[in-house]
Amino acid sequence: MKEVVILSGKGGVGKSSLAASLAVLAARNSKVLLTDTDVDAPNLDLVLGAKLRGSEQIAASVKAFVDYDKCLGCMRCRDVCKFAAVIGDEQPIIIPYSCEGCGACAISCPADAIEIKEVVNGQLNLFDAGGTLLVAGALHIGESSSGRLVDTVKKRARLEAEKFQVETVITDGPPGIGCPVIASVKGADYVVLVTEPTPAGLNDLQRVIEVVRHFQIPLGIVLNKADIHLESNRTIKKFARNNGFSILAEIPYDKSMSLALAKAQPVVCAYPAAPAALAICTLAGVLEKKLNELPGNLNG
Repeated sequence: MKEVVILSGKGGVGKSSLAASLAVLAARNSKVLLTDTDVDAPNLDLVLGAKLRGSEQIAASVKAFVDYDKCLGCMRCRDVCKFAAVIGDEQPIIIPYSCEGCGACAISCPADAIEIKEVVNGQLNLFDAGGTLLVAGALHIGESSSGRLVDTVKKRARLEAEKFQVETVITDGPPGIGCPVIASVKGADYVVLVTEPTPAGLNDLQRVIEVVRHFQIPLGIVLNKADIHLESNRTIKKFARNNGFSILAEIPYDKSMSLALAKAQPVVCAYPAAPAALAICTLAGVLEKKLNELPGNLNG
């Protein structure tokens, strides 16, 4: 089993659309499982027009709780809290959305009146995407610990992949370089980095490359909307060439991508003859070759 994680340095560059199309193409020749680890704003199910099969609440965060029968009202907990999550004058009141569950309040309490407990902070959803299973996480509004929720999603995805003898897991990861990105990339065999030819696109690409290289995972770059700014296109390709990174594909700007989104279909299904769809088909072949060149499942 190989896992491909699709990342981007910023949102809105076409990462989910690309993941959806690659999954459809890969599923024609092998068993595929999809995961959506962009738990702050999951949308792969929308791109695929997937149907919800099941959902379960996930406790992947911790918060402080006060036992008022024990509380002395000394307010030491308020004084030590660095997140301003404890308010009040005579008795502490914990603000859940500000509490990071660090435990400083519990340690400082002389009456042992504060307990750190696990709380539900998100949910895990299972979707049917045209016969392909999609495992997705969704963080509840205002909640934290997105990285731990991603870990839960990936563990469930691996169990499902082993159960159904899946050959390829395609993960639509979150944008940026934060905790959910780190949790998403752990254990991957190959990373596809999606960017667009803009000055900001190169800067964001460089940052996410640093994260991937820390884990020593092979990577390749996809230039989406490759023809919108030719100077930036050349700059990114020069950067890739000078640093030994492969440009896996250049996908042209194509209105068919937006029209396919409106239909809740991957572009390779809705408009298979469109320039973007043809470029993604070529990318699928290149990516398959890259995966076949890997010496087994490098990262377990």
